[in-house]
Amino acid sequence: MDLLFDLGNTRMKIAVRDAAGVRALAALPWDAPDFLAQWHALDLAVPERIAIANVTRAHRLDALQALLPARFGAVPTAIAGTRARCGRLHVAYAQPEKLGVDRFLALLAASQQPQLQLLVGVGTALTIDALAADGRHLGGLIVPGVRLMRGAMTDAAPNVDWHEGAYCTDFAADTASALESGIWCALAGAVERSVQRLAMRETAAPRLILHGGDAPMLAAQLGVPAQRDALLVMRGLAAYLDAGMAQSAAVPDQVS
Repeated sequence: MDLLFDLGNTRMKIAVRDAAGVRALAALPWDAPDFLAQWHALDLAVPERIAIANVTRAHRLDALQALLPARFGAVPTAIAGTRARCGRLHVAYAQPEKLGVDRFLALLAASQQPQLQLLVGVGTALTIDALAADGRHLGGLIVPGVRLMRGAMTDAAPNVDWHEGAYCTDFAADTASALESGIWCALAGAVERSVQRLAMRETAAPRLILHGGDAPMLAAQLGVPAQRDALLVMRGLAAYLDAGMAQSAAVPDQVS
């Protein structure tokens, strides 16, 4: 059994991969006052291997690496890093290390299916990546996510307010909802345009896959068919382990 960690900007997501496949176990918010209590309350068996994908601050990775040996002992632990090639996947970036590991792992998971795909990660940023049927990454886009757009607009224009309860609609009748609706319209438009451009370029309709915390909301705004895969990055992390590409990470002997 493999234990998988996806360290995002807002949450630490945990999954397990066993004979039944990859399944989610928990998602712990970093800012929860009882974070450690939640961690110790998790029912986790000792795994054979541990793999970690980290896109957040280094001190959070350090903290997790300090917690792991106290709970599981000397289990082999690997930190995922972007590679130019892994399995069927061939990354488009001339400097592959500049591609975020979450995008890389999503592409790696999707590359197991030999079909044209457009992968959309919906979190702090909206990321869009095109993947050819033969596993070639065709490049992608990065768009500020919903909270970044809200913050940028309200900081720059103090008279534009936003509050909890603002709703998304085609044509809003109050400022907060107009802002909320405009943001989601912009995000949906970026995805729909990318679907259209990729279909024109490849003369085939891509399979559109959404993942990330805000994927359900985006799916509701789209005018094109889409599938949601909440475990896409985790399945990529498992595939990374299988490909033997992960580098072993040194784990401290005890919690400091």
